[in-house]
Amino acid sequence: MTKSERTRQFIVEKTAPLFNTKGFDGTSLSDLTEATGLTKGALYGNFSDKDEIAVEAFRHSAKKVKEMVRDHLQGADTYKKRLLLLLDFFAQYVFHPPVPGGCPLLNSAIEVDDHRTSMRRMVSSELLETIDFIAGLLRKGVRAKEFRSDIKPRQLAYTFFCSIEGALMFSRVEKSKEPMDIIVKHCRGILDEISI
Repeated sequence: MTKSERTRQFIVEKTAPLFNTKGFDGTSLSDLTEATGLTKGALYGNFSDKDEIAVEAFRHSAKKVKEMVRDHLQGADTYKKRLLLLLDFFAQYVFHPPVPGGCPLLNSAIEVDDHRTSMRRMVSSELLETIDFIAGLLRKGVRAKEFRSDIKPRQLAYTFFCSIEGALMFSRVEKSKEPMDIIVKHCRGILDEISI
């Protein structure tokens, strides 16, 4: 890795929590210079503008979450166990997110909905990748005869993910694990119902 690449990586790692916590508009240039210890010139010598830093910070945050999910699911020997571990990951995620500020997908989705539309396609792609991952586990579980063959994996994937993200939002705002605990229990019940 070149010095320039290391500097870019350093900037992304230091600013990702800021963007995830404060959002794009809430993160000022002085926040970025304070977090990195670099001057405005040094920041913009490595990135064209604040928008480019925000995009890379989002990519970094999303990648970090995916890596942690992969690590958390390691060693599970059935698809049902992987899905249960995924629910467990999000249950822990409420007050101990991999990136300070909560779920980068949820936080960014809210911003790109109407405001930062330039990032909408990228955020949407990450959301759909998560749906595909969950649906893939369900399909593989059907093929492995762990789950009933009449289930609709994609619909269930949306149900699980949207429920978890909603519970995550509610739990963080309420400062209570109760909403997440209720949704995790519900999703576990669905997995039990579809299991053979």
